[in-house]
Amino acid sequence: MKRILIPTDFSENSTKVCEYAINIIGNNKSEILLFHILPDSVMIPDSSFPAGIDSDAFLNSEYLEILQKQADNNMQKLKESTYNIIKGKNLKNIDLNTSITSGDAEWEIINACDDFKPEVIVMGTRGEGNKGFLEGSMAEKIMSKIQIPVIAVPEDCNYNKPKNLLYTTNYSDKDFSKIHLLFKLLKPNDIKIFVAHFDLDEKQDSKNEKINNLKSAFKNEILKGNINFNIIKGSDKSASLNSFCETFNIDMITFISHKTNIFKTLFSHKIHKKDFFKLNLPMLAMHE
Repeated sequence: MKRILIPTDFSENSTKVCEYAINIIGNNKSEILLFHILPDSVMIPDSSFPAGIDSDAFLNSEYLEILQKQADNNMQKLKESTYNIIKGKNLKNIDLNTSITSGDAEWEIINACDDFKPEVIVMGTRGEGNKGFLEGSMAEKIMSKIQIPVIAVPEDCNYNKPKNLLYTTNYSDKDFSKIHLLFKLLKPNDIKIFVAHFDLDEKQDSKNEKINNLKSAFKNEILKGNINFNIIKGSDKSASLNSFCETFNIDMITFISHKTNIFKTLFSHKIHKKDFFKLNLPMLAMHE
């Protein structure tokens, strides 16, 4: 059984994130957990309350109760819309469950992974200047700290199902296992993986040797047309990345999330996280 954890903040993107997760599952026997985290404390200046009223008591009883009711209502709506997607696709093997807790979002997601043991996390992400509790640095923290694959689906993403994947490689010893993992995770979909190395520093002979080792390991998949390998040269790495994605109709970026900054590790100082977000493509991070 596939287990998918979907942390949600009930934004407009939430239903699209759920549909994306369902498309990844296909008709496999699966369980989806819609997961929301309420803040366990809200900072309001004491001066906002009349004299004699205990602000902490107010927040812990009345305000948090209001938040709980709103979350319950929003969760029910999201569950219904997600169920309708499942029903519309005539899928019979998906169990849909919900959970609402309170606390720090980062740690509660980690705790949920320990309890639910998902195979993958699918979460929404917004662009710069429109931050939510799952956005920006939070998404990056989850990718770095959780040792299961994390898929981030942009708010304005036009793709509903992964088909052409760009796997960015710096020739890690983990490449073999991670590429196998991609085929396993996305097995219901007819995917093609474009393995690419963006670098200007290494010697060409060294690059050829490393990429030839990968080609040898996946020779059967090459023959089936399921994977190809590329070395990308160019003075502007960001432009090269955009050009590659447009040329091969890439609809998902995949990479190994290292303890260090993955974007600096793979692309040096010339390309950063914002370059991936500008592509407006889903990203799949696999922990090293």
